[in-house]
Amino acid sequence: MTTFRTTVHSMAMPFVVEIDDADAEACEPAVAQFHAALEWADDVFSRWREDSYLRMLERGELTLDEAPRELREVLEACEWFREVTAGGFDARRADGVVDPTGLVKGWAVARAARHLDGARGTGWMVGASGDVLVAPGTDRRIGIADPRVKGDPTGTAVIDVVALGGAFTALATSGGAQVVDHIWDPATGEVARHYQQVSVAGTDLTEADAWATAIAGGGPRIVAAALDRGLEVMVVTGERYDGTFDAQTSPGWPSVR
Repeated sequence: MTTFRTTVHSMAMPFVVEIDDADAEACEPAVAQFHAALEWADDVFSRWREDSYLRMLERGELTLDEAPRELREVLEACEWFREVTAGGFDARRADGVVDPTGLVKGWAVARAARHLDGARGTGWMVGASGDVLVAPGTDRRIGIADPRVKGDPTGTAVIDVVALGGAFTALATSGGAQVVDHIWDPATGEVARHYQQVSVAGTDLTEADAWATAIAGGGPRIVAAALDRGLEVMVVTGERYDGTFDAQTSPGWPSVR
């Protein structure tokens, strides 16, 4: 099996794309469309660009009806996830503004990845800075990074390996490995330190991403709700004296180690 591999950059991060058994001439336009869809998402949702639709909406320079319909879709999804996660995922800031940043990456990848089907390969995978999405039927073994590793974890030891492509096609990981103390507990308003790292496996990357953030922010009370949704969870609870980790996994967690 030959695999086409490339990396595109958007939304201030790298996105690794792999397409199995496809001709490079077919892969390149498919990846270009994938990349363009990510760039469009950045045009709409970026918090760091003053000309994004989100920032213009916040400044009152346009109405929600004048913005792309996807902006309303994502803002409504943020409220929906706030309800179903019992407040574990909460995109509302202290000033009342809804900040969808915690949802946008997974949503944008899931939306853009449909273009990869145009390469007509036997499967594909997207790696997005801790989140992974694969086409159904794509056989992939994905490592869960050591939370102590800063930057690109490629080539470093992993703490677990999971199977994607069968019952589970999406994997999202959240925690303070890359950006320390950036997740808040909505119930207390304090920095969330329930777990060192949280990983969620499911079939929808937007959902897995939101629930990983919810569990990292809300702690143990959110885990049962995630399991009720049919998701599987691994939480890293601490580091042992020998450098390994204490971790808890749900019964159906797709580990292959």
